[in-house]
Amino acid sequence: MSNPYPDRPGQPSGPPSYNASGGDQYGGGRPAAAPPELGRLLTLTLASAGLYLLSQLVSLFTSFSGDQTAVLEESGLSADQIASLQGTATITSIVLIVVAMALYALIYVFLKKGKNWARILGIVLGIISVVSTVLGLLVGGMAIAGLGIVSLILAIAFVVVNVLWLVTAFKAPIKQWFARPHMA
Repeated sequence: MSNPYPDRPGQPSGPPSYNASGGDQYGGGRPAAAPPELGRLLTLTLASAGLYLLSQLVSLFTSFSGDQTAVLEESGLSADQIASLQGTATITSIVLIVVAMALYALIYVFLKKGKNWARILGIVLGIISVVSTVLGLLVGGMAIAGLGIVSLILAIAFVVVNVLWLVTAFKAPIKQWFARPHMA
C-alpha cells in the first residue's frame, strides 16, 4: 500500500492523527480549556452592560427635569414643541439602549465561543466608551446635585469596569487563547 500523503515520508498511511489533549500531530492546537481570565472578561462584559443600562435609564428619567423644561421655555419653545422634543429624545434613547444591549449580547456570546473578532470589537467599543465617558465628564459639566451624583458614580464605575475589561482583554493568556482556532 502506498502512502497517500507524500509530504510525510515514513509516516503510516491514513489521515492525520490527533491526540486527546486537543493538539494536532504537529504539536499545535489550542489548550483544552479556556484560561481563567476568560471568566473575568465575561463577568466584566456583563458588569459593563449593567452599568451602561443603569446609567442610561437614570439619564432617560432625568433628561427633562423641571429646570431643563424652564430653559427650553425661555428659549422660546412652546409646550407642544417641548413635548415633541422630549418624545423624540426618549425614542432615540430607547433605540440606542436596545442597539447597545444587542452589541453587548453579541460580544458576550462570541467571546464565550472563543471568537477573536468579538474580543477586538469589545476592545474598540471599550476604548470608545472610556474616552467618550471621560470627555463627557470633563466637558459636559455634569451637575453634582440630586441624581447628578448617581450619574457621576455610575459614570466612574463604568469607566473603571471598562478599563479593567481592556486590561483583561490584552493579557497574554487571553490573547493567546483567542489567537488559536476554535471549533465552537
